[in-house]
Amino acid sequence: MDDAHIEPSRIFKREDVEKLLTSITGKTLLQADKVGLFKRHEGCDKMKGIAGDIIEESVLRCRKDSRQEPDIIVDGVLTELKTSGMIKPKKKDSPYVYECKEPVSITAVSIPVIVKEEFETSNFWHKLAHMLWVYYWYKSPVTVKLDGYKDFPILGFQFYEFSERDKRLLEQDWLVVRDFLIVIHRDYNTQEEREKQYPRLSHELRSQLMLIDTAPKFPNNPRFRLKRAYATVIADKYFSQKHFEELDESISKYTDIDSKCKLMTQKYKGKTFSQIANELNVDIKLGVKNFAESAVVKMFGGHVSKLNDIEDFAKIGIIAKSVPLKADGNGKEDMKLFLPNLIEWTKETDFEESAMYDYFAGHHFIFIIYRHIDKEVVFEGFKRIFFDEDFIVKNVKRTWEDVRNLITSKSLKIEGKVDKDGNSIVNKSGTTKESPNFPKSSTHKVFIRGGAPKTLDKFKTLEINGLKMIPQYVWLSKHTVQELIK
Repeated sequence: MDDAHIEPSRIFKREDVEKLLTSITGKTLLQADKVGLFKRHEGCDKMKGIAGDIIEESVLRCRKDSRQEPDIIVDGVLTELKTSGMIKPKKKDSPYVYECKEPVSITAVSIPVIVKEEFETSNFWHKLAHMLWVYYWYKSPVTVKLDGYKDFPILGFQFYEFSERDKRLLEQDWLVVRDFLIVIHRDYNTQEEREKQYPRLSHELRSQLMLIDTAPKFPNNPRFRLKRAYATVIADKYFSQKHFEELDESISKYTDIDSKCKLMTQKYKGKTFSQIANELNVDIKLGVKNFAESAVVKMFGGHVSKLNDIEDFAKIGIIAKSVPLKADGNGKEDMKLFLPNLIEWTKETDFEESAMYDYFAGHHFIFIIYRHIDKEVVFEGFKRIFFDEDFIVKNVKRTWEDVRNLITSKSLKIEGKVDKDGNSIVNKSGTTKESPNFPKSSTHKVFIRGGAPKTLDKFKTLEINGLKMIPQYVWLSKHTVQELIK
């Protein structure tokens, strides 16, 4: 694009941009708001873009516009300005200082345009080729309205360009989207017929896309987004300068993982963990689940202890989960997935924009399967699991809705557990066994259950509607896990 089309207020020297952004690092968004944007938008319930507006209009003093081109020119280079809210990781063993709160929107999927584009000259790549990220701490456990942003601290910034390896993956993803739309335009002659097919875009391609997705569904204007896992890896290059391990054989497609899983299953199936420990030089003293993940890392050619310490797996959001089986091959236990913010669920209005949807739709899983036989643990193999739209709509959405209804209707209650004779069940600690009436594994494939080691009062750190309880996790029933691995 010709520089003449750029508003002069958007042309900078890099050293000036760095000086301006350094001056606000550590300050709150309100302190950085020198032009009164908070006051101007007073009364607005939702202002997700307020952080970006403050950086753009108040700090850099750019005039507001809505063009699809990159935002500013820095030292003669078109540069996209992107602000991202960061949160503290919920998992204690997370490798990250901060994680992105949500996927990062890049640009609109302009359907009539993209079918005629090539990657290098596309609107998508123009937005990504040269980026300036500004990070702020979304210092609230729940979604806030406009006023809530005022106290969010600005954490820092980085100029960023994608490696050639990542650029190839982004191009591969973009081509999947473009070619999908080209086929629709080829097979359907009228715009009315084509528009009936466009809603397929956001869910039919999820199983193929490595670094990006598209949301929301047509007829809402779909946008390209960087997946939350990938955006977090980018941000972590600023926050920790951590060096992820790179595999000798890089992963460019999900089928690369499947092929490796098949080979490793053929090689190690039927061997005990003791035998695998000797072959791969993995510490057998690790807990069974930690050993299983460490062994899998070694099988893939890595040397770290966690799958997400390998860059390829971290970027595409692969989650490793252990699947222990009984000696007879039946499921041994339910699978604990993640710790949700259940109060936040009541504030979410669109399931497809929810944290629950992002977890199931935004990740692929490697199930590490092993069997307990007498005192030995025997490796059975692995399987990559992807939750399709049908499973998510029928099971995940159902749980999300049921939990929301329980909380908002004030129907949530703590129920004592009884045995088959109707007598109260007493814990070893002497307390009556009880739990909230959240969805259970007996009725839901995806359900809610506590995850603290004991139910003593000191572990009841979660309070909802005045009811105190131990932290509540999202689980997958063992019967569902067995269906998936079969």
